[in-house]
Amino acid sequence: MTTLVQVLFIIICILLILIVLLQKGRGGGLGAAFGDGAGSAFGTRTGDVLTWITVVLTGIFLLTAIGLGPLLKPDLGKLDPPAFEPESWPESKRHEDSIKVGINMDRSEGATVRYVLVHRNEPDEELTKNSPVYDKHKKEVRDGSTLKARAYRRGVTPSDVVECTYHKPGPEPEPKSDMSEEKKDSTEDSNEAGSKSGDS
Repeated sequence: MTTLVQVLFIIICILLILIVLLQKGRGGGLGAAFGDGAGSAFGTRTGDVLTWITVVLTGIFLLTAIGLGPLLKPDLGKLDPPAFEPESWPESKRHEDSIKVGINMDRSEGATVRYVLVHRNEPDEELTKNSPVYDKHKKEVRDGSTLKARAYRRGVTPSDVVECTYHKPGPEPEPKSDMSEEKKDSTEDSNEAGSKSGDS
């Protein structure tokens, strides 16, 4: 479609140049616009075929030029998605009820990042271009909360939606005691002693 409009535009340009070159010079300059020349502008010239062809071609030229604007609009690609900092609940903060999460906007420079924060047991909320704008302040995230973010910029395809659900780490595993190994060794020793006594 774009190629067809481009070819049509080039043909119209060539025809318009040729039609203008074929017409005779009218002369008179600005003086003809006032006085006797003014009457001839709406009289004998109206029936001039070349003049009407010029007007039609000029109209088509303008419409084609306007139509080519959106068709030849450069593709600016797609924005890179923002990133969460941190991307998961840190082990060092397992005893805290909430953590602060920021959104890294380095990969979406110049874009507006919109976000949605859904806490546990709350209805899910869809992220749209009308969602709150991230103001570079870290958001408080609790256990089971889901954070969504997306980068927007005028004239560019929005980034993919990034989503992360934060889960608080479980309790630290208890260290294994050495008692089991001692019991195992004592059991083996008793078995060996029993086998020796049986042999004797």
